[in-house]
Amino acid sequence: MHAALLSVLALILGTGALVLTTAGTANADLAGNVTLNPASGTVDDAPAFTSISVDQACPAPYQDSVNVYIVLDGAESLLTSHVVGGAPFSTAPITADLSSGAIKRSIATAFEISSIDVTDGTYPIHVVCKSADGTNNEAPTFTTFIDITGSGWAAKAVTPPTSTSVRLTATPADRSVANQDITLKATVTPDTAVGTVTFKNGTVPIGSPNLPLTGGVATATLPGINVPVFTSITVEFTPTDPLTFGASQDGISYAVVAEPQLTVLDDTDNELQDTPTLTKGQKIKVTAEGFLPTTSGGGNGEDVAFTLDDGATAAPTVSSDGEGKVSNYAVTLPDDIADGSHSLVLTGATSGIEQTFAFRTGAGGTPTDDPTDTPTDEPTDTPTDTPTDTAGADNGGTNGGDTTGGSSDGGLSADSSGGTSGNSGGTSGGSNGPLAATGAGGAISMSVLALLLVTGGGYAAYRVRRDGRLLSFGPSPRD
Repeated sequence: MHAALLSVLALILGTGALVLTTAGTANADLAGNVTLNPASGTVDDAPAFTSISVDQACPAPYQDSVNVYIVLDGAESLLTSHVVGGAPFSTAPITADLSSGAIKRSIATAFEISSIDVTDGTYPIHVVCKSADGTNNEAPTFTTFIDITGSGWAAKAVTPPTSTSVRLTATPADRSVANQDITLKATVTPDTAVGTVTFKNGTVPIGSPNLPLTGGVATATLPGINVPVFTSITVEFTPTDPLTFGASQDGISYAVVAEPQLTVLDDTDNELQDTPTLTKGQKIKVTAEGFLPTTSGGGNGEDVAFTLDDGATAAPTVSSDGEGKVSNYAVTLPDDIADGSHSLVLTGATSGIEQTFAFRTGAGGTPTDDPTDTPTDEPTDTPTDTPTDTAGADNGGTNGGDTTGGSSDGGLSADSSGGTSGNSGGTSGGSNGPLAATGAGGAISMSVLALLLVTGGGYAAYRVRRDGRLLSFGPSPRD
């Protein structure tokens, strides 16, 4: 289900670059002086202009053709499209022959297509640089203006609008945890620019569109996303008066990660509790969530490094999956790790996200510190246990002739061999708690058998004596 949701969200929202935050522009305003030829005419002339010249070149790779628009009520209405006369437009100044356009419309037709009546006023004219490669979808734009009076128009000599820039930031910065709200902030420079901003998650507006600025700043909240994903967030500044201020855009690629979670199993798949005691050379399996997911809707997330607190590499670096998860990764503790407290640190190579597993090494603990371990002093021990039985069960390798093999915890030893020679007590000295408990059970069985033999022997002696068949040194058979 997570994988399916991740794929759908990735398609809807789009994805960013591999880096955590990436600036981008679209429909960028370009500085340049535009000259219309002729400089005046009627609204019924088609094409509206014979040619257009700009004292700057189109930026690469948008140098293959130009489109010309008139801006009506904030929206572009096409006048001439796919103008290739004079291309490539790579060297300043550029001149585009509008008679080569695939579509050639009059100003009056552009008003009609936009369902707007021709009205006196000042209108922007956009010259948009285009690329023959359809995957290049930005729109670098030069701007000039015309005045319309009645049925005539004339080029307007105006001061170019003040350029603006808008910067998008997010809190938390760089990334957030799934289901955590994200606060977005747009800062427009200069802060005197008058207009509105619209935030978008992919192509979907965030909150209310056209938010007004206060001191050049506007904010919005993106509700928490419930799966790990990279999403593309943008903001667009639209000036109230395009003759005074230019438009601007910004964007970031933002990561959502899973809630951090670390699970560690021993080599028998028992989950280790907080700060367990482990043995030298012990094998464990690590599962961790909360690293960066894939940036492309498929494949792996970021690489994750495994290091011990002394800086030693505990295992080779591994790639997290598409949701930023490492699953059941095998790690073996060094044979020469020092006794004491340690930590295994998992670090995301791109994000720097860290997760830590704390543990201890040294004598006196079990390999897993599993709370289900059976204690050596079992409830089945009875007062009939003899000192010899107790020593065999609890002293382990001491009775086996190996004083280093046993411990009070079922005879656990550092090398797990214990004392294996001698009697049964020596065997239990090299085992875990459950094996030590087996020795105690054997002592109980022997005690019961001895009691039965004593009782049976006593009863037989009584019957033989009563019948007078017992040998006697007294004066009569019954003395």
